[in-house]
Formats: sequence, structure tokens, C-alpha cells
Amino acid sequence: MSEIELKFVTGDDAHHAFTHNVLPFFEKRQIKVNSHREMRLENDYYDTDKLDFQANKMGFRVRGNDGQYEQTLKTNGVVSGGLHKRSEYNVALSGSTPDLTLFDSAVWPISWDIAAKNATLAKQFSTHFTRHAYLVEVQGSVVELVLDCGEASTDKASSPINEIELELVSGEIDSLFVLAGLINDNMAVRLSDVSKAAQGYQLLHGFNAKVNPLPDFLELEDTTSTEEAFVRAVQIALAHWQHHEHVFCESGSIKMLAEVAKSIRLLLQSVSLYLPVLQCQEMLILHKKLLSYAQKWGWQDDLQSLRYLLSKKSMFYKTLSKHPAVVSYLQGRKAGLLHAHEPDKLFFDNDATNIKLHAIRLIQNKPWQTTATGYDHSVLEHAKGWLSQGWQTVQQSMPLSKTMGPAHYSSVEILLRQTLWSGFLLGDLFVEERGNFRAPWLDLLTGIDELNALLMLKQSIDEADIGSHDELRKWTAEKLTTLIRVMERTRKVAMQREIYW
Repeated sequence: MSEIELKFVTGDDAHHAFTHNVLPFFEKRQIKVNSHREMRLENDYYDTDKLDFQANKMGFRVRGNDGQYEQTLKTNGVVSGGLHKRSEYNVALSGSTPDLTLFDSAVWPISWDIAAKNATLAKQFSTHFTRHAYLVEVQGSVVELVLDCGEASTDKASSPINEIELELVSGEIDSLFVLAGLINDNMAVRLSDVSKAAQGYQLLHGFNAKVNPLPDFLELEDTTSTEEAFVRAVQIALAHWQHHEHVFCESGSIKMLAEVAKSIRLLLQSVSLYLPVLQCQEMLILHKKLLSYAQKWGWQDDLQSLRYLLSKKSMFYKTLSKHPAVVSYLQGRKAGLLHAHEPDKLFFDNDATNIKLHAIRLIQNKPWQTTATGYDHSVLEHAKGWLSQGWQTVQQSMPLSKTMGPAHYSSVEILLRQTLWSGFLLGDLFVEERGNFRAPWLDLLTGIDELNALLMLKQSIDEADIGSHDELRKWTAEKLTTLIRVMERTRKVAMQREIYW
């Protein structure tokens, strides 16, 4: 059996918010609730001694409900920005003991010895929760809408479960987006691509709060169509966004916020780049939403400059450690930014979830197919022109005949980032020399990050009003002069590189 679903993470007491804020809107929109059940579900997740299920991104559980038991296997499947498509296999049990041999042999990887795996099964973690299940009829489709509230637990740790899942029972996938939009409009939710099994394994092994870096280039082939290239761009941007949003919510690591901001800018550049070919009303609306929403994350640039200044691994640490009053001021400014913008709440922002839903729905429905032409042509037909146009604009903004200072570099930063994003999205089509061409431009972008940090330090010394810091002012001025000199040399190298397309 195959399942298609959308999943939200919610706050506490989600069922109260759902019944009081969402269900009345269902009635107004003539969305029929056919049934409602409340259940207490006890779930034990099993794996082998070598954790074969986790290694293959599969989940295997035994569920108990009012004395009835069922074992379920969920395969890895595909997650596209939050829309889950995967296979699920269920077998009734006479008791709570699992038995892999009861599944059809066709569900397993070819190399698996099921009898051997069965012999080493052991419980790894549990998820116990109260489920409110609604069967909803919308636009001729039937959707199961469930609210789960409880916890995932191991012998040593636990974490809360507060989720809403929308699973298509019959009909059109678009009905999921209709219901998801109404939920998002009437209660605080955020899309999630983390299953309960993944949450349990995180508890089991400890949470890994590391950045998951983007590849050097989006994977493309010469035969990739314009449509498919855009779909891949949206998928990678959404996956990066949701992963680092989740890691921040679990760990509070500020590094993750920079990755979220990066994802939003990548998604915006993807839509901007492909809009001329995939023209349709839905693309224009998403572009407008992203332009507005990206501004909500502008404060991130200042936060990352502060994080860089305060890092023990940065070039600033040795010098700043001699000036505790300035360090204290910078720490206060960082805390002030986090307090003012409340990223935890920003992730549950209606606009954020609306944009994700719009983007997933867009690549699912492909509305440009009825309004545009050329979407099925190779993206290679457009790539050279798009890259040439972008780099021409960059080079015109910083001609070799012009000496550039801090203000000049600050003014071209956005344009340079956008053009490098275009190279990320299209560069895989041109393997030769692409790295050689991009390297000095990427170095220049790193220089701009250092420049922003130094300018913030210079500003903070003046604003702190905590006595004389002439020595630190002098050091900052010297660093600025040296950095600009290096950036100017790098710019000359970059401008003389041959294009790779």
C-alpha cells in the first residue's frame, strides 16, 4: 500500500486549537467531516543489532490499540519539500511480538536474510500518543486528518510529539493542499519532513546539531528539461530549509539560522531564474511572496556577523579577548537580535508555511504546462544566456578601471550572491573550468562576510560608549585596509578568468 501525506508540527494543545479554530472553517467551506475517533496508540519500534532498518531509512513498529496489535513497515520513499510518498505494509498480530516473516517477501531488499534479521530484532524506542482521527471529504477526495499528541522515548530520554498528518485516502493530491492551507490560516503550524521513527532514532543516538552542507552544484544532466531543473532546485532549497529549521528547533544552534536564510534566498533565486520560461500566475505569486518574506530574514546578516566576531575560531578572538567590555556589548547585541525576531515563532509564521505549501503544490501541479511553452526543452538551451546575463551585470558593477572600497563591495553583495546562486543551479551542465572560474568569486564573497563583520565591529566600538578603545579602533582600521587590498587583488583575478559556459 502506498501513502501520500503532508505533515505539520504544532504547539501544545493542538486539538483544542484545531476544534475551535479550524473545524468551523471546514464547515464554512463545505468540507464534510465524516467521522471522528479518539485512540490511545502505543508504538514500539524495532531494529536489528546492526540497525539495518535505520541504515535503509525504513521504519518498523508494532502498534497496540485497545488490545489489538499490528506490525507496520514503512519504506524510505520520497519526500518532496514536505509531501511524503512512501510504501506502507501492515500485518495483524495475535500479540505484541513482531515477526518479519509475516510480510510478503517482495517488500524486502533482495540481499536480506529475513530469518536472520528476525532473530536479532530488539526494541529501540517507543512513541506513545493520543490520536484524534478525522475522515474528511473535500472536492470529491477523502483525506484522513490525524492529530497526535504524546512523546517519543527511550530508556534514557524523551521528546514531545505534537503533529498533524494529512493522508490522502482517495482522490486528488491537491485536496491535501486545500486542507493544509486552511489549517495554516487558522492555527500555528510548520511543515515537517521528520518521521516519528527518525525522531526516535535521534533520541536513541543523541541529536547531531551539524550543518548539512549543500553540494557544490545542483545535480543536472545535459538532457534535463527546464521543468525538471526547476523542480530539483525547489526540492533542494525546501529540504535544506526544513532540515536546518528542525535542527535549530531541537538544538538552538544559531548556525542553523544562517542555513535557513540561505535556503530562502536559494528558493527565491530559483523562482526568479526560471520565471521567464515557466510563466504562470502561481509562479508570479510565489515570487512576490518570497520577495516579501526574504526581508523578514534580513536581520540574519547582522546576527552572523556577530556570531563570527564572537567565535573562538575567528581571526577576531585573540584581539577582542583583550577588550571584555566590547565583547559584552557584542553579546548583548546578539541576544537583542534573537529576542527581537524570535526565530522559534518565525518558523511557525503563517507566511513561512504558506510559501512552503505553495512551492510544493507548484512542483506537484506544474501549472506552467497549460500557459507556457518550452518547459519540456533542455535547460541547456537557456543556461548559457542566463549565466552570461548575470555575470555581465556583475562585471559592469565592478569594472577593473574602478577602485573599490567597503561601500562599493557592500553595494554589489546581493547581486554577486544571486549570480553565484545561478551558477550553483546551472553549473553542473558545464563541468570543465567551472570551479576555476567560481573560486575567486567565492573567495570574494567570503571577503565580503569578513568585511561586514569588521564594519559591524567598527560601528559597535563607536556605539558601545564604554571608554577609550583607540587600540582596537586602530587594529580594526588596519584589518579593513588589509582586507580591501586582498579583495581588490582577488577581484582582478576573478575578472580575468575565462567563462566556463
